[in-house]
Amino acid sequence: MARRRAARKSETEARVERATWALLVLAFAIFQLTDRQGTSTLPNWFVPVAGAAILLGSAMFQYARRWRVSPITWLAGGVMLFFALYSIYVNPATNLLGVSLLVFVVVIVFGLLTNET
Repeated sequence: MARRRAARKSETEARVERATWALLVLAFAIFQLTDRQGTSTLPNWFVPVAGAAILLGSAMFQYARRWRVSPITWLAGGVMLFFALYSIYVNPATNLLGVSLLVFVVVIVFGLLTNET
């Protein structure tokens, strides 16, 4: 029984993870809300940059507090950073919105199923 309690997250840790998920959804929503007639006023790299900042920022915040950070958070943040750099430096015309949304969904679903992100 004591071992089971030790593995439990604090309410603060769980709140930070839920805030991370909410920020991911918000970044996608902002991009969609600025969409006018099929053309967003934000650049294509906005969602990947926001996703990388949110995921890696959350991972570093949790790590600094010595909380467990899921490898999927680090991995997804790295993937989003790669997408952002690709979109900025290699092909600014590429639209990575769908792939970014897929990464966000994977992070959130993984977190819900395993209770860690």
